[in-house]
Order: sequence, then C-alpha cells, then structure tokens
Amino acid sequence: MADWVQISGALTAISAGSRTNVWGVNSAGNIYRYSGNDGSPWNQVPGGLTDIGAAADGTVWGVNANGNIYRYAGDRGSTTWVQVSGALTRISAGSRTNVWGVNSAGNIYRYSGNDANPWIRIPGALTDIGAAADGTVWGVNANGNIYRYVGDGQG
Repeated sequence: MADWVQISGALTAISAGSRTNVWGVNSAGNIYRYSGNDGSPWNQVPGGLTDIGAAADGTVWGVNANGNIYRYAGDRGSTTWVQVSGALTRISAGSRTNVWGVNSAGNIYRYSGNDANPWIRIPGALTDIGAAADGTVWGVNANGNIYRYVGDGQG
C-alpha cells in the first residue's frame, strides 16, 4: 500500500467530506473527528455511533446501534447531536440537502430537509449507500450488486 499513509488510531467506519471534515467511529461506538494534525490526529466527540456520514459543507450525520439517527449540531457552537426521527443502519451525507440512509430491512430513504417528516422512501433495496456533494448517490445490495441513483432526472 505504497500510495497510502497510515494515520494512528483504530476505527470501524470513516467518512471524509473534505480534507478538513473527516469523522470516524470505533468498535466501541466512540466518535472521532480528525484534528488536521497527523501527530495527534483524532479528537473524541461526545456520543456513540456505529456509522457516520460527513459532507464537504461540514454536515455530519450518524446512526447508533439501536438505529437512532442523529445530526451533528456542533456547527452551531455546541458538541451535541440532535436526534431525527426514523431508524437506519447506514447513513451518508453528501451535503446538507443530500442525506441518504438504509434501514435493517434494506429500505432506502432520502432526507426531506424537514425534521417534522424527515424521510422519503425511495424504491429499491440496499445494504449500504454513498451520497456526494453534487447530488450523486450510489449503493450496494446484499448480493454485492452496485447501483447508481438516476431518479429526479439524475444521469
């Protein structure tokens, strides 16, 4: 792995929205944010998650072992997570307006932008999903098949 530089620490999930917005969780559910300093790379953030999605615009979402969904509110001067209704096992944030997830049954959901009615079900079944800042969304299913979302006029 000559083209990779190892960074100290141990994580089970990681998401990079940009060079300065990298987040991860470890096997104990602890949450870490990259400090920007490889000598002391990770700052622990309060909370507990099993999956995390960080976007280039600073947006961060996560899910815990119970399927609870959280949005990071640290961008408002706090280090707290705001719970959003619903239940997901995997989540990905491409931007504030492009957040996607899948639940334990494989159902696919897109964030509506409204916490009162937060999730719009999208037809299909996936086990993991990845959303990008430009609106692109990719996923994989239980058989390892790869899909790209082309709804909403996306090519």
